Amino acid sequence: MKLTKTQKILSTLMGVLVAVLLFLSPGLRLPVLDNTTDDYFSEAITRAGVTYATCRVINASVSIVKDSSLNLEPAGVGVTLAVGQALDPIDDMIERVSDVLVTAITSLGVQKLAFEIGVSILPRILAVVLLIFSILIWCENENLAKTRKTFSRFILFILVARFALPISALANNYIQDQFFADKIAKANQELALGAAELEMFTKFTLPEIDGILGTIKNNAAFMQRKSIEFKNAIVATVNNAGSIVDNLLKLAFLYVGVFLIQVIALPIMVFFLLIKFANSLFESNLSYLK
Repeated sequence: MKLTKTQKILSTLMGVLVAVLLFLSPGLRLPVLDNTTDDYFSEAITRAGVTYATCRVINASVSIVKDSSLNLEPAGVGVTLAVGQALDPIDDMIERVSDVLVTAITSLGVQKLAFEIGVSILPRILAVVLLIFSILIWCENENLAKTRKTFSRFILFILVARFALPISALANNYIQDQFFADKIAKANQELALGAAELEMFTKFTLPEIDGILGTIKNNAAFMQRKSIEFKNAIVATVNNAGSIVDNLLKLAFLYVGVFLIQVIALPIMVFFLLIKFANSLFESNLSYLK
């Protein structure tokens, strides 16, 4: 449909006015939407970072226990191996959970960076495209008309790109509060308690025999008491290891869910829903934008 001269004038004036306003407002932000998006990314990255830090603390404690295991002699080599074997599952799980957490943190960080870049540069890109579009309105050439149509699609594409991440962040924030937050917090709390208990074992030592005086001190009753304490320490370590591995598994599943749903699936779904909405609203076809 061809525009009348009056419609062209109004469209040009409107396009130029909006373009000037966008040029004068670099980093234009939408108060509620953008602030909520910032809060979501910051909190999500912080939560994942806290979990990662807890995992590294546990890993450090396990490493200390394993590295200091030789100091447990002369309790016996067999006992030393039992402690190391009890801690092996924790070591393995920490490495896997750490990989998941690093992936989630990196992906959230990239999304946050993309959002900040979009807020900074998209208004000016949109301003340039609007100015070109306002000029092309007056061109009657068929090839230029096709170019104008492409520019109109590009304008819609920029708007979709600008709103996709904030809208998906709002949806993610709701999902986080309703499903993930409590489960992650509970697993983190139990994991932190397990880390505190595990750290106590790094302070456990057996007395060394030191000549005649040492032999006298290490009488039968003393050695029996120390043997019981050491046995209890091993039992506690095994029990604690099971709890820690269980919570690490929970965190692994939860953060895989966060990564798949909140980092990949939901942003893509929101983007394509906005594309469909723009196509139906403006009778365009962004899927064939070239």
